[in-house]
Amino acid sequence: MKQQTFSGMHTHWKYRHCHGGSLRKSLKGRGARPLSSKEPIHLVFKVNKTAVHGGLRSPRTFSLINNLLRKYSRKFFVSVEQHSVQKDHIHILLRGGKRSQLQSFFRVLAGQFAQRLTDTFSTKHEGEKIWKHRPFSRVVKGYRAYRIVRDYIQLNECETKGRPYSKSRLRGLTQEQLIELWN
Repeated sequence: MKQQTFSGMHTHWKYRHCHGGSLRKSLKGRGARPLSSKEPIHLVFKVNKTAVHGGLRSPRTFSLINNLLRKYSRKFFVSVEQHSVQKDHIHILLRGGKRSQLQSFFRVLAGQFAQRLTDTFSTKHEGEKIWKHRPFSRVVKGYRAYRIVRDYIQLNECETKGRPYSKSRLRGLTQEQLIELWN
């Protein structure tokens, strides 16, 4: 109890494995970013739609994102299990080794995305911010939560390729629909 008085901020128990995104604006997502070397991590980058012309699915931007993701995952020894690039956000399911490598991966990947999308390496970007929020990350605890995140990312990828959007999303999918999702 005495140790908690030093931190100053208490994270709600529902958000103890989450950090960033829109949680950052409230007190819920503040504090140290929870990272794990054993459990997978769900990472989401959200882009301002007006800052990136054509969205993230344009051919040039899409290949750039895939190349940067491949390059920096090898450099920082991060295993990318699954990723999905949407028009205005990116979902990544990954596993990492050391905490410092994961932190460097998040920092460098976000910085390189922003620099390459705005073509600013030596000059300061004067336009709108690229990122809408800080990257959202969540440590995925347990196999059931892992399956839900994995299916969610796959469903997002299928929706970019033409599958109709459904409000119920993963709640109403039967076993046959889940099998169809992965085919």
